[in-house]
Parts: sequence; C-alpha cells; structure tokens
Amino acid sequence: MMNIKILAWLVFGLGLTGCQANDDSVEQFINQTHQHAVAQVEPLDKQELFRAEAFVMSRDRVPFQLPKPDLDVQVRKEGKVCWQPAERKRSSPLESYSLDQLSMRGVIGGASKEWALIYTPQGSLVQVREGSYIGHNHGRVLEVTANEVAIEQIMPDGDGCWLKIPAALKLASQ
Repeated sequence: MMNIKILAWLVFGLGLTGCQANDDSVEQFINQTHQHAVAQVEPLDKQELFRAEAFVMSRDRVPFQLPKPDLDVQVRKEGKVCWQPAERKRSSPLESYSLDQLSMRGVIGGASKEWALIYTPQGSLVQVREGSYIGHNHGRVLEVTANEVAIEQIMPDGDGCWLKIPAALKLASQ
C-alpha cells in the first residue's frame, strides 16, 4: 500500500514537470506579430469649437417643468374680452390626476356607446365616455375609439384668457 502512494506521488511529480513545455516559438510569434502590426485608423474630422450660449429667462415660468394646473379664479386684464370656461364643480375622480399619470387600457361597449377603461396611479380602472371629465385642466372626453380617447383641455394662457387644447390618451401596450 505504501509503495502505491509513493508511486502515485512520483507519477504526479513527473506529470507536473512535463507541463513545462517549450513555448519559445509561441512567444517569438507573438513578438513578431506585435512588431509588424500597423493600425489602419482613419483620422477624425476636424471638430468645430462648441460655444455655449448663456440661458436668458424671458418669462417667470421654468421651461423644464410642466405647467401648473389652472387656478380656480383667474383675473382678467382690464378691458380685455376673451373666452372664459363655465364654472363647474369637479366631480370626476380622474380630475385629480394629470393626463401623463393616466393610461388607457381598453374599450368596452358597442359601436354606438363605447366606454374607455382608464388606469389610475393607484391601480384602479375607471370607465369614461364622451362628455366625461378627465385631468387637471378641465379635460373633457370628445370621443372614444378603439385606440384612443380624444380629449379637449382648457388651459389658461397667462393673460387671463383660456385656450382649448386637444390631447389624447392612446391605448397602452401591455
């Protein structure tokens, strides 16, 4: 038994010394290849000098933020006659969300009376149809189709008047 262990260690030791192969020719090949290798890279086009212009704020509104929801009472400038929305009580739960927080998830109903399914940030589905109100800015549903909900928002223009702005919620892909 002892002889078998010695013999196994001897074979193992000889096996390890045999692993030191002569790799001089491989090293010579690698060195020659590195010496003769030439990179063929086209020079880059001359870059124009970039000059940044200073940002000049022309209005009080920060351009990188979404407009704030309308105030309940807008003061008109003296002598200016312009369209104003009718006063109404906000009754739809969807009027507490902005349109970018809502998504359309489907349509139910027939050809004459379609209801859109609107998904809220809280994870609930709310049904809307033509005439329903949605969004912060007096958004009213104009039309429900299989692929989108057409909405008309009423937003202040900053001078005491109001503008009708079209918007849409498109069917969200799952």
